[in-house]
Amino acid sequence: MKTKLSQLNEKGYCVFDQALEKKVLEKIKRVSRQALEELTIEHRKKNKSQGSLILIADYPDFGMLIGNEKLKEIFKVLGFDDTRFSSGYIISKPNNSPALFWHQDWWGWDHPLSYTVQIAQVFVMIYLHDTHPQNGCLRVIPGSHRSYHALHLNQKAHTESVSRVEDPNDSIYNSLSEEVPVPVKCGDVIVGDARLIHGSFPNQSEDERTLITLWYHPHYNMLPGAMQSRICEIFHRKGVDTDPDGEESMTLLKWPERFRQPIEALFPSCPEDSEPYPWCRIPSWSQSIK
Repeated sequence: MKTKLSQLNEKGYCVFDQALEKKVLEKIKRVSRQALEELTIEHRKKNKSQGSLILIADYPDFGMLIGNEKLKEIFKVLGFDDTRFSSGYIISKPNNSPALFWHQDWWGWDHPLSYTVQIAQVFVMIYLHDTHPQNGCLRVIPGSHRSYHALHLNQKAHTESVSRVEDPNDSIYNSLSEEVPVPVKCGDVIVGDARLIHGSFPNQSEDERTLITLWYHPHYNMLPGAMQSRICEIFHRKGVDTDPDGEESMTLLKWPERFRQPIEALFPSCPEDSEPYPWCRIPSWSQSIK
């Protein structure tokens, strides 16, 4: 039987069943519902493919999730050392909404580290509902975090037109023969390599489907200083294309001490003299990673 770490390395993702406590899930559900109720019509239109893209930095109650002991246990199982947090989102697809476009989320493809076995960034997805293909569960291209796929060259991913679904017939939303659905139960946790190509099915049900996506960086002390500087900028909400950064926006540094202090060890740091590594979302594959 393959270990969770070997699944993460080979497929690009792994699932931990029923990893979170019920009381934590119920609290996160309440906070998420509050955030969703405050959404504007324009936000929904701008993020039609995603459903919503709400930064949890604006909601200090998410501190109980960022530093959750069960997540720390998962990181230990995966052999992660010196793990740091950078950002997180409430991503919620309304009923009868379109697919999430195919994409990968790594931004450091100009650096040689991106073509090694080292994992510089992982997504941690926590589902607040049971999911299946009919209500918009995750779908992935296994192994695409370590080898070339044509979708890597699609420069439309993450653009506003694709998020707004201005062309619903664009192939970036289509099913593929090599895709694998990843249905989960409420409280399951998916950990995935940021380089993995993924998306989600349309939500064809009558109910909203909500998840929390958290971004962490394992083995942080092994990352180049320029990457650490970029991660710090993401943490401080500087120059992030998915951040609305409104007047009421916060960073975790502005959270009240009772929320901030328990998770400060997860905050990223960087060399003062290091320039942030430039964004590059398009890889230049020459060979598969072994």
